[in-house]
Amino acid sequence: MSTISPEEYILKNRKKVTIRSALVKDAAQVVKLMKGVIKEGPFTLYESDEYRSTAKSEAKKIKRFKEAHGKIYLVAEIKDEITGFISFDNWDTRRTTHTGLFSIFLKKKFRSLGIGKLLIKSMLNWGKNNPVNKKISLAVFSTNKSAIALYKKLGFKREGCCPRDMIINGKYVDSILMYKYTK
Repeated sequence: MSTISPEEYILKNRKKVTIRSALVKDAAQVVKLMKGVIKEGPFTLYESDEYRSTAKSEAKKIKRFKEAHGKIYLVAEIKDEITGFISFDNWDTRRTTHTGLFSIFLKKKFRSLGIGKLLIKSMLNWGKNNPVNKKISLAVFSTNKSAIALYKKLGFKREGCCPRDMIINGKYVDSILMYKYTK
């Protein structure tokens, strides 16, 4: 089972946030959050008309991640509102099960409060204690300078670059690959 015990923190704005394992009942809020982030545009793989997840499909994903040994799905919650989430998905082959990629999303009004950092730290702590996980990786658009700075601050190292990997607003954007060993 891939879960964590809920953790409570006080944010820069003095609000209390809880970082916890995602529950099936969170699925509708997560899908709504994703749709909002995608509408903002520049830092997701999806464009608004391409995202097709539903509360039902997201609930299945949350359940699958909870039951898997090398996956984790965490949410940040303030007063029953999901403000962000992070999911780490490891590969399913024996040769690569020790590693995988994470994705993180935050509602715009809750950015720059430290929630992203808390979600990543919670995932990293899980990774250190998870017997399967040895390496956590990510891909980030080269234009997302604030995310890259946060990842570096948390100890992630640059692993490589995929030139002209994405087209955003008609312009090519590189993807930066980063990693951190958990053990």
